[in-house]
Order: sequence, then structure tokens, then C-alpha cells
Amino acid sequence: MKLFGIVFIALGLTACAATGQEARSLFDGESLEGWERKAVHGGRGGLWTVEDGVIVANQEPDHTGGLLGTLESFSDVEVELEFMADDPVDTGLFLRTREDGMGYQVTIDVRSDGYVGSLYAPAEGGFLVQYENWRDHYRPGEWNHLRARIVGQPAHITAWLNGVQTFDYQDSEERYPPEGYIGLQVHGGEGSWGAENRARFRNIRVRPVEAP
Repeated sequence: MKLFGIVFIALGLTACAATGQEARSLFDGESLEGWERKAVHGGRGGLWTVEDGVIVANQEPDHTGGLLGTLESFSDVEVELEFMADDPVDTGLFLRTREDGMGYQVTIDVRSDGYVGSLYAPAEGGFLVQYENWRDHYRPGEWNHLRARIVGQPAHITAWLNGVQTFDYQDSEERYPPEGYIGLQVHGGEGSWGAENRARFRNIRVRPVEAP
């Protein structure tokens, strides 16, 4: 095992020990059990497969997308995953997502004008936080680690990319419900996704946290 993976396992075990809460997997490495395609954001859900223990995401042939969402709803949680995205690919991690596909989005927008590890509010169509220095910590063509925590209402959201904090945002309004599903995105649009490009996810875990 590479040192990179050992470090993240150690950090995860330390966090669980400190809080008394155990992280559990949201992906069994073999199927999409516990998840479902969400026909939101003007699409039919996107194309999702499991290949070699990895969730692989792609646009529909007509360049539409959507979300892959958990069947279970979550409130105060910490989510972590590893992702590998081709360039260009526009995806992200959604938290407290409503049935219409709107929720807090931690961006994984790997494009020349994109952002990774920023916070986006799709219902309002704008960024709440933009992290400008993401390329200093992002590893092109390799597995990257993303961790996000959301607690309270109005929500307090924090995110880390490869162990580096990218934002710490306290919302001033109850923008989304106090709980909702966790989602992974395929963004629609011909320019947002290369024809042969894919987004890949693995080691998706969730841990309940207590709001202060």
C-alpha cells in the first residue's frame, strides 16, 4: 500500500476514535446497491457503472446528466471519498440534497476554468466559496481524497482536498433542508464533459457528527 493511502487511513481512524462515531461505507465495491439515478438538473440521471471496484460516471449520449443519490437521507455528517476525473469533467459531491436535485455542492469541476473543493449552491446558481488554489493540491490523473463535513442549521460546511482545507463556511440562512440524500453528479452540457472522459469514485464513507 502506498504511503498516501496509509496516511488517510490513519487520519480516519484517529477522527473516529476522537468522536466515538464509526465511519461506514456507502459503496460495496461491486454494485450500486443503496444508490439510485436521479433525473434532475434537466437530465435523466447520467450513466453510472461499477468497474473494477470503482463507480464510473459518464454523460448520456445527448450530453445530459443528473445525480447518483443515496436511498438514505443524512443530516449532520462527514463524507469522504476518493475521486479521479479526466479533463474536462464537471462533477461534484452533493450534501443534504432535495428531491429536485438541489443541495450544497462541493465542486469537482476539472476544467481550465473550473474549481475543485469549492462550495456551490445550484438553486441560486452561484458559488458560496471559490477556492482559487486547488491546483496546488490536486493530482491530475491520480486518485484524490475529498472530505466534507456539514452540521447544524443554518449549515456549517467544511471541506478538505488531499488533507488541505479548502473552505470553512457558515451559512446565514436555511438554504436547504436539515437533511437530504448524498449525491454524485454528472453535469450536463457538451462543453462540460469530454466525449471519452469519465469521473471515477471509490472508498465512499460517511460518519455521523454532532452539531456544536
